[in-house]
Amino acid sequence: MECEMEDDLPEFDPHDLRVRERKRQAFSGISQHEDNSNSKSAEARLFFNGLDIQRRPNAALFLEEIKQEIENYEVDDIETTPGRVMSSSRRRLPADGQSLSELDDGYRSVNLLATPSTKPYKHEDDASADTGGTTFTLFASLLESALQGLISFPDLILQFENTCRNMSETIRDEATGRHRIVEDKLMRQKSKLLNDEAATWSLLWYLFGKGNEEIPESLILSPSTSHQEACLFVMDDHTAQLCLRIVQWLEGLASKALDLEKKIRGWHVGSYLHNSGLWQRTQRFLKKGVCDSTLVQHLDFDAPTREDAFLLSEDKKQEDSLLEDIWILLRAGRLEEACELCRSAGQPWRAGTLCPFGGLDQFPSVEALNRNGKNRALQATELESGIGFQRRLWKWACFCASEKVAEQEGGKFEAAVFAIQCSNVKRVLPVCKDWESACWVMTKSWLDSQIDLELARLLQSKSGQTKSNEDSFCGVSRQGDQSMNVYVGTETWPSQVLDQQPHDLRALLQKLHSGEMVHEAVSRDCRDQHRQIQMDLMLGDVTHLLDLLKFWITPSEDDNDMVFRPCGDPQLVRFGAHLVLVLRYLLADDMKDAFKEKLVIVGNFILYMYAVYLFSQNHEELVGVYASQLAPHLCVDLFVHMMEIRLMASVHVKYRIFRSAMEYLPFLATDASKGCFGDILERVLSRSREIICNKSGGNSHNAMEQHQLQTIRKAMVVQWLCFTPPSTINGCEEIKAKLLKLALTHSNMLFREFALISMRRTPELPAGAHMLLSFLAEPLQQPIDTLFMEEEDDISEDMVEFKDWVGIS
Repeated sequence: MECEMEDDLPEFDPHDLRVRERKRQAFSGISQHEDNSNSKSAEARLFFNGLDIQRRPNAALFLEEIKQEIENYEVDDIETTPGRVMSSSRRRLPADGQSLSELDDGYRSVNLLATPSTKPYKHEDDASADTGGTTFTLFASLLESALQGLISFPDLILQFENTCRNMSETIRDEATGRHRIVEDKLMRQKSKLLNDEAATWSLLWYLFGKGNEEIPESLILSPSTSHQEACLFVMDDHTAQLCLRIVQWLEGLASKALDLEKKIRGWHVGSYLHNSGLWQRTQRFLKKGVCDSTLVQHLDFDAPTREDAFLLSEDKKQEDSLLEDIWILLRAGRLEEACELCRSAGQPWRAGTLCPFGGLDQFPSVEALNRNGKNRALQATELESGIGFQRRLWKWACFCASEKVAEQEGGKFEAAVFAIQCSNVKRVLPVCKDWESACWVMTKSWLDSQIDLELARLLQSKSGQTKSNEDSFCGVSRQGDQSMNVYVGTETWPSQVLDQQPHDLRALLQKLHSGEMVHEAVSRDCRDQHRQIQMDLMLGDVTHLLDLLKFWITPSEDDNDMVFRPCGDPQLVRFGAHLVLVLRYLLADDMKDAFKEKLVIVGNFILYMYAVYLFSQNHEELVGVYASQLAPHLCVDLFVHMMEIRLMASVHVKYRIFRSAMEYLPFLATDASKGCFGDILERVLSRSREIICNKSGGNSHNAMEQHQLQTIRKAMVVQWLCFTPPSTINGCEEIKAKLLKLALTHSNMLFREFALISMRRTPELPAGAHMLLSFLAEPLQQPIDTLFMEEEDDISEDMVEFKDWVGIS
């Protein structure tokens, strides 16, 4: 498979080439296609910047660019002047009468015989193919920066997340109805997959990339407060810390979704008129004196619950809409915005239920502790009643309110707003229609329950469980709804709340799979690929995660080309390859031997499959960065296979493979963990000399033709040794000398072989010999004496033999 070389060099300057441009236009005969012709030949004219000619790494590349430019001109002629094709072809006949088309057919047959077909992954949608290629390039560039130490791997994870999120937004913006229905649907589906991948990278950062936080000494209070003790408990307890990070991850995703909605629509939740929560329609109705037993008779905030009555339908709809937006803001972790929304809507009392103790944020994180500052209000309150006592009164009130509202069918969002404050999961799950919301509810409720139990233990140990506090607390519980039959003491928490909490994280995720209270959409989302990946990351079950990734991308058993044909979604294979590399570097010091072996074996398989995919999509320049992370034998096998398949490809394609190997692999085996380019060349040269037996059917002409093709293939291998190494690598001149010496040695060996075969079959020198001479013509024009300074690199004998063969040919 041939493709044009992607290069960033400038194009021809049309002002400096106006004479040549006029000749081209006169040859084509049609001037109105000038712009079209310029665009088609722009990619081929890459070696002139308007001032001077760029130096190419190899003369073959320079000639290839000229050839591509000429071919583009000929394509212009065919498209614009079809009547002149025959006359122009007659003018290009060589002196011996053989047409160029026949010669081209001969070389084209060599390519077809020499290049096996590589079956790629399933084809991506054409509408987003460019975006997919850009994603592969961006990820490779970011990974290269991390491997070179320019950015840390935690920062690399964040860069991956941002890249996926930006690509998702780009694809979603393109799917605006301008395409066909099927294309729009595929684009939206791909946008969602990239957004899910961004969420997975975000989770990986919260679990493995985010460092541990410490409470600043300036914020430590003595005696301590319930909020401070909650933060200390979360910092020390592994399960609580895991729950905290999951909650922060899910709130961060929801917050970014709100920002995106505001960016697209220009507004977001909570965009209400002031005092919209004052029930003005119900107020005007009551002033009329109309008697209706189903409506509230008072307008205080507790009237609907106390009187078991309703508001007017318009006020009820507006109240439900307000509470839904409050819930959305709480779900996104925007507590301050939710409180401000309550105040602007004319319901400051509701803000007090969300942020008790003077508006302090009770979230058990160091960020919340910093926002609260060194506030003494909570400390003064708890000095009188005991640590965490007022907090539990507040939670008990929220529990009673959530149960009462749910029993009276007041509103599911109002019940959810109260229930989330006291871990009453069964009153919150009815409003959760997606996996992320349900997971956030269950994880946050479990985290709060753990903190409540820890604070109850501290209260018992520090205050000795004083009689006055116990009597007052039990008195409050008796004033509640007696039908709940809830016992609340300082040593325990309401059984209705504790019974809803999971025993461990695996049990929590199992409830999302098959819980009775979760919505069917939540259970359905659990089967999504990225949801399964996220759940494995939460559990820390990386072994099962690797097995899943391997299963998803493993070629099918009935595939005839299982070695070089991966399957599955290309974006998923890309994600798996980068996930393996990130885990290798992040967990290098903490891995056990069995787990490390698993990560190496399965990781090599996934990396190999991704490198094969990049190669099949003509991204040869990206293969090196991933091949360098493979086991040495797999790295060598990969490049050998690539170089054999691309043996008869264009010079540009071959140079991309050569440059990719030279930039990312050492030339000599100095590092036992990496493959080296020297071993790759040795394997390629050795395999190229193997004789391929083809059935000629006894026809001497066919046998001679096969003989010529084999000599051409054997000679083409030497071209890998004639490329100039990039000047940016270390020891460029030494490597150049080693390549030239290897090229001379192997060429002399081939000359001997060709000569022996010619003596037995045909007196003519095989075509491969002429190729060897053309390949080595340019490298041997270099100053040999300055290039070979070391004694072990002496090539005098090889040069003498090579010159003898030149004289014979």
